[in-house]
Amino acid sequence: MTTITICGSARHRDAIYQTAELLEEAGFVVLKPPLHRIDELTAGQAAELKELAWKGATFAHLNRILKADVVFIVNPDGYIGSSTTLELGYAVAHRKLIAAMMPDAHELARSVLFDLLLHCPDIEKAVSDLSKRLAPAVES
Repeated sequence: MTTITICGSARHRDAIYQTAELLEEAGFVVLKPPLHRIDELTAGQAAELKELAWKGATFAHLNRILKADVVFIVNPDGYIGSSTTLELGYAVAHRKLIAAMMPDAHELARSVLFDLLLHCPDIEKAVSDLSKRLAPAVES
């Protein structure tokens, strides 16, 4: 069974959750980013606590990337932020297959790292296309 870790900006929170649900329905094991609202959760706490929370969330998601067969970047508008850039570099360093919905809107240096570029801003169609590409070849 193929394990897919989803990466993407928190600004795409709803799209990430929708993508995860559709991929699970298609039969994949899906690991999604926590997308915690750490600043809200740590409001009024010491700066050290906020830093530890961010560090823990970051390392937890990098561990999800290690467990994945495929890293899927959910970026329906082409946006890839700094956290997703970090995750992309980590996935490349660990030789993961990397798929993305859209090319990076501002930086070709990121887009060239995608193994599968779907050119599709629509969540349902992108999941369908990705599922077809990841389906094992049927022997005749």
